[in-house]
Amino acid sequence: MRFSQVHKFSAYTLAVLGLVALGSGGELPTSSVAVIALGVCVTWFAEGDLLASERYHKGWNVAIVAAFVVQCARYVFFDAELLLAIVEFASLLQIMKLATRRSARDYQQITVLALLQLIAATVLGGGLSYALCFFGFVVATPWAMTLGHLRREIEGNYLADARAGRAGVPIDVARILRSRRVVGPGLLVGSSLLALPIFLLTAVIFVMFPRIGLGILSVRTRGENAVAGFGATVDLRGHGTIRNDPTIVLRVEPSDLGLEPPPLRTFRLRGASFDRYTGRGWTRSDPNRADAVRVERAGNHYTLLRMPRVGSDQTFRITLDPLDPPVVPILEGAVGLQIDARFQAGVARYPDLTVDRDDGVRYPSGDETGLTYVTFVGPHTHATSISRRLLGERPERFHARYTQLPPDLSPRVADLAAEIVRGTHGSLEAARAVERHLSQRYRYTLRLESGAAQNPLEDFLFRSRAGHCEYFSTAMAVLLRTQGVETRNVTGFLGGTYNRYGRFYEVHQGDAHSWVEVWDPQQGWVTFDPTPAVGGPGTYRSGVLAEVDAMIEAARVRWRRYVVDFDLKDQTRIAQEVWQYYVAHRRPRASGPAASARRGGASPSLPLRGVVVVGGFALAMAVLLWQIRQWQTARRGDALGPRTPAVRDAQELARALDDALSTRGTSRPSSRSPLAFARDLERRRDPFAPLALRVAQRYMAARYGDEALTAAELDALRAALRAAVQPTPTENAAT
Repeated sequence: MRFSQVHKFSAYTLAVLGLVALGSGGELPTSSVAVIALGVCVTWFAEGDLLASERYHKGWNVAIVAAFVVQCARYVFFDAELLLAIVEFASLLQIMKLATRRSARDYQQITVLALLQLIAATVLGGGLSYALCFFGFVVATPWAMTLGHLRREIEGNYLADARAGRAGVPIDVARILRSRRVVGPGLLVGSSLLALPIFLLTAVIFVMFPRIGLGILSVRTRGENAVAGFGATVDLRGHGTIRNDPTIVLRVEPSDLGLEPPPLRTFRLRGASFDRYTGRGWTRSDPNRADAVRVERAGNHYTLLRMPRVGSDQTFRITLDPLDPPVVPILEGAVGLQIDARFQAGVARYPDLTVDRDDGVRYPSGDETGLTYVTFVGPHTHATSISRRLLGERPERFHARYTQLPPDLSPRVADLAAEIVRGTHGSLEAARAVERHLSQRYRYTLRLESGAAQNPLEDFLFRSRAGHCEYFSTAMAVLLRTQGVETRNVTGFLGGTYNRYGRFYEVHQGDAHSWVEVWDPQQGWVTFDPTPAVGGPGTYRSGVLAEVDAMIEAARVRWRRYVVDFDLKDQTRIAQEVWQYYVAHRRPRASGPAASARRGGASPSLPLRGVVVVGGFALAMAVLLWQIRQWQTARRGDALGPRTPAVRDAQELARALDDALSTRGTSRPSSRSPLAFARDLERRRDPFAPLALRVAQRYMAARYGDEALTAAELDALRAALRAAVQPTPTENAAT
């Protein structure tokens, strides 16, 4: 393994990991990502005379200054986002360093830049991609730092000697860097193992260091996912819901999850509702939610219809990605929620949930990590409307709002509705008749067959008779309103795909759906879904790719739960569990039959998981100690490379030098190389220094520069060493 190529590979590994971590936060547009990736690939081939050219380096210096000026101008004059400009410039700066790498100092700067980019990514990212980059850094950083130190020593020693004229023989530093004897697989594996105890120590600090949530590094709010039907309007002339979009929006973990859950399960999660029909789509009569009120909270429990009953109500843990707008999808039949506090500046803070007149529940906008909450589902006896309980509304206004119709609605719509509901009694019977009529006589399709019409609903009812779920829900709501039945259009999610690796159900963007709620004075709002069954939950890809997606999503959820959302509350819980374990398993000081009886005849023992962890750590430390011993052997000259004749002659020359030094009453410490020790003698003005320096330089050239010693040269150097340490005739006579 050539030293220069291994060092180059380690530096590029760190640089790529840093750039990926920096770009994983979603700040960089696709064009910038493509330019950065191309730049990194091109710089790999910059070698030889090109790197030695001063004009080449000056050109890069001018280019990076120009890039800095351009980014400043974009921010000042063109309203570019500051964070985007900084991230792009940091990436260009790293590309410049990769393109101009020439010495150990350049490689050290590449390593420092990569580490700084990883630190910055903790603010910008924090997702699973950042986790993978972090673990890559744990493995690759010891490579880059170890090899960088070796290169600095090689360049510092040999180049300094050459420039000062102290080198006894010409030394080609580039040839040493191309040598295959300096590094090998053992060095890379061993240096990676050095990261193991550091990683374990970091994990302990992560768990124990107080996470008070100051938030001083938060420089931006993560962009939320825009979900179809969750905005301020529903436009029938648009694309409607996005079927078969695999983007995961939320995950549902039911408390009654058995050993073999069904692969598909229908979860109806209510998101937003609309009360005003415009003839082209739906809007809200209170778009600014000026009359929204705060949901009642007692501790970490929120009351929707009543206070949750822990133990009797069925629970569903829901992990929600950031949405735009920040809607809280509510499961059908939900009576309350549980949301744990987040710690900011050491203070527990609970989100303030609000509910509007259409029962839309929202959490504070600007949350970077979405929301994790537990939904309680159970029986209830009063009206299923949060807003009716919290806000109240006069009956006449309520009726007018939920039977509103545009003035240009065709009379044919009312005639069709009257024909459908003829012979029914009450609002619920009429709703069931309309639901049955639409689901049986109309066809579900994603093609916009009525979207281009001047009146999309009438075209759907009387011409195309085909549409997506928003057409079906709109048709049912409008048909019933013409008969004086209070209705509203609702959007949310329907469906869920089981993830067997994470044991939860994934709800995708393609599961977005639309249905109708009909008001009944006795039961409150009642759900109806006129969309045919073929318009149910989306179908996604299967096979190996689906399995890989499921594993990645399970890892992403665990990373978020145990790392991103880890806070002071979790630290307190872990401390309590450790203390309880210690109290339950500590060995009593007393011994004998009485003590054995008090212990129940059983001796405390560590759980299997603890034994595995301790055993694994002990094994890792044993491997590390073995590798250190290998390094020590290598430093004595036994394992740095193949035992070629040139290497054997060089080692024999080093031993002859050590023997000569011992004869003079001086010994070379194992921590000092022959060349370094010879320089020490030179600084002390030792008369033996010139010969020791000449022998040491010849040893280094033969050992690492592949400049073999001839037999005559080796004999001559040995003879010179023996002559230098033999006593003179005058000294013998004195003796």
